[in-house]
Amino acid sequence: MRKLALPAYGSMDLFDQCVAEVDHQPSRTHLLDNRAHLVAAVQEFDDATSTREWCNLPRAAHGHGDATITGTLTKSQLMDLYSENTVKSKGAARHTYDDLLVSANGKCPYCGGIGDPKTLDHYLPKSRFPLYSVLPRNLVPSCRDCNSEMQSTFPTVVRRQIIHPYLDDDHFFTEKWSTAVAERTDPIAVQFSVAAPHHWSPVDQERVRHHFSDCDLALRYSKQVPGEIGPLIDQRKSSLRNLSAEDFRAFLLDVANSDALPINGWKRTLYYALAETDWFFTADFNSPQGHMP
Repeated sequence: MRKLALPAYGSMDLFDQCVAEVDHQPSRTHLLDNRAHLVAAVQEFDDATSTREWCNLPRAAHGHGDATITGTLTKSQLMDLYSENTVKSKGAARHTYDDLLVSANGKCPYCGGIGDPKTLDHYLPKSRFPLYSVLPRNLVPSCRDCNSEMQSTFPTVVRRQIIHPYLDDDHFFTEKWSTAVAERTDPIAVQFSVAAPHHWSPVDQERVRHHFSDCDLALRYSKQVPGEIGPLIDQRKSSLRNLSAEDFRAFLLDVANSDALPINGWKRTLYYALAETDWFFTADFNSPQGHMP
């Protein structure tokens, strides 16, 4: 997964931008009259961030758009701040949206860069947590696959929360918790899974397992393998053909240890697995049997 820098916007900046573009004066006044309630909600969000317990924040019921959520603001009015006053904005609010989207540099942080972010994901879904519909720290650049996999649900227990790209602890992004096994088949198949460090808390170990599952990374990682391993084998048969088995293994480890790639992304995980697979790095791919016994 990829760690993202915190958005360079204050907690209420996007709200204020949205309100400034509301043409209907009574609606604008209504929003401004409730601003203090949203400031208080942001403080609750920040308190939850300090313990990583976002799941315990108050959530709205499914549907019920006319339900009052805070002050005199309804659920629909809070959700419209995003869908109507941010996404459809032609002014500062849309500029902020676009700025948040490009901050991921074309690499979805949830899947480690398999997908290109095309939208902002509400880490806390706006349908259940409408108070945070325009909180910049709740808006995460996301590819369509990750966004659709997570949908509008959010767990009720900490251990099932996916990793927050802005706000979670560094060890999720700097320590290795992904693993893989290469299968001696033709073509070669690779199975990806999670092996969280033993020194992590049980809750953090569970969280990465749920992140891996909720983003469907086992399948999505495996789909990247054919496009990588075929050219790698061709390279071994040509430009790398004079390397000894141990030198070829060192080459694989160089890729696996590249800090330019996410440590738990599919590519580093794949190359770690290949470097630890004797039959792969010792195979004579120029022979008729190749890697098969």
